[in-house]
Amino acid sequence: MTLGGSFVWPAVVAVLLAVPIFVVFGLYRTVFRHSGLPALLAVGRAVAVYGFFYASLFTLVGVLDVPRTVGVIQPLLLLFAAGGVRAGARYWLGGVSKGNRQANRLPGVMIYGAGATGRQLAAAMANSAQVRLVGFLDDDDRLHGHLLNGLPIYAPAELPALAASGRVRDVLLAIPSASRRRRHEIIESVRGAHVAVRTLPSLHELASGRVSVSDVRELDVIDLLGRDPIEPNHVLLASRVTGRRVMVTGAGGSIGSELCRQIAALRPESLTLVDHSEFALYRIHEELRGIADQSGTGFGLSAV
Repeated sequence: MTLGGSFVWPAVVAVLLAVPIFVVFGLYRTVFRHSGLPALLAVGRAVAVYGFFYASLFTLVGVLDVPRTVGVIQPLLLLFAAGGVRAGARYWLGGVSKGNRQANRLPGVMIYGAGATGRQLAAAMANSAQVRLVGFLDDDDRLHGHLLNGLPIYAPAELPALAASGRVRDVLLAIPSASRRRRHEIIESVRGAHVAVRTLPSLHELASGRVSVSDVRELDVIDLLGRDPIEPNHVLLASRVTGRRVMVTGAGGSIGSELCRQIAALRPESLTLVDHSEFALYRIHEELRGIADQSGTGFGLSAV
């Protein structure tokens, strides 16, 4: 093959153009195993500049015995080659392949709600080392069967089958704008699939517009109510508690202990705790005594 052959000049020009352009764009300084989207964008920009000069020479101007299509096809092939090499290096050297295999062994979770909150939560869970996001659940029939950020959106009726197959262990509720009644209905339907249910705070608590994995919490008693909680009337409570002698039966239980905490904050003259469980009674007694010492209210406290 002579120097004037149709395959030599395109190769020589490609090397003379590509090497300095790639050096200017820093492609040879990139660590392949940590290269991501910015590195691929840099490859695209470098090849675009390269392709402009290369196509100008071989397509617009033309070279003897060299097809003009070479000026278009060769930069495209170079783009795929340069980008593919870097993507492959990141996949194999950067631990992505190993990470995918390890992720398949993590417990699967689904997000109930494919809205903005669900998408933010999915983004926060993208690199989680504790769970593996399987997909979304949503009531909107128009979304079923579609993909959101590469994850499928299922109908809630499909959850029992997914749970039975072992793919799903937990469901995270990302529906902070739903009414209390609607949340209760969803929780009851999800719990029927024998999966653990966790939820996000209310819409008021998420007013900042940012959602993180740490915002996910276990279900509270309030979440299981089929109605909005009724806030206590503090004026009425104070008129019946402040400066009076109060006795609470069942003080060691969940309801009784919370009632004792609220009563202690209203400065009664004395508070008597009654419960059949000695340990539960001791626990709430010690807690209230600490509250009384810290606040300096000094109300009388006894346990029976």
